[in-house]
Amino acid sequence: MTTEEAQRQLHSNPDFVNLKRYGYSLEAVAAQFPQGCPDKVIAQAMLITEDDVPAMKEAVMLKLRAAMKVKIDDAG
Repeated sequence: MTTEEAQRQLHSNPDFVNLKRYGYSLEAVAAQFPQGCPDKVIAQAMLITEDDVPAMKEAVMLKLRAAMKVKIDDAG
């Protein structure tokens, strides 16, 4: 699989991750790491660097909070 094909799959297939050893399946990765996946594995799966993982996690959390209409209290 080329990088371009993997990028296309990442954007169009909700179960796709770029990890051949897990059958390219997010479900299989989640089963292997039920308590959370290491940043190194996330980076490999998403074709990003390990340094980019925290920013991606934050962006996802902000989107989820906005979708759920959750407001963050600055005091605590």
